[in-house]
Amino acid sequence: MKEIKLILPGSIRSKKNSKRVFKRGKFATVLPSKAYEEWEKQARESCWPVAIIPPLECPVEVEIHAYYKGPKPDLSGCLESVGDCLEGIIWANDGQIESWDRSRVHHDLENPRTEVVVRWV
Repeated sequence: MKEIKLILPGSIRSKKNSKRVFKRGKFATVLPSKAYEEWEKQARESCWPVAIIPPLECPVEVEIHAYYKGPKPDLSGCLESVGDCLEGIIWANDGQIESWDRSRVHHDLENPRTEVVVRWV
């Protein structure tokens, strides 16, 4: 089994919690919060040195350890954030993720980060 390890800097932001509505004329779109967009941009930039080109198209197993600062994020929101963030960089589509086994959230005031381990055959 092959494996790659990544560290995404900063305290993880949940994509599903604080959304905002963007209106253009009669049309409205729901967007993720600015905080999530900033976290995702920083996380994606930190991954490019280890990006898999082309991204994996096989089933993957992912384990994350989200070390947060501030209010505790929910694990399911963290999983969604990482799944979407690494799409197109490590895997082609987050639907390829078969398991999130051993994933946890931890409190760390000094060094917030998200450690990600991706395994595939």
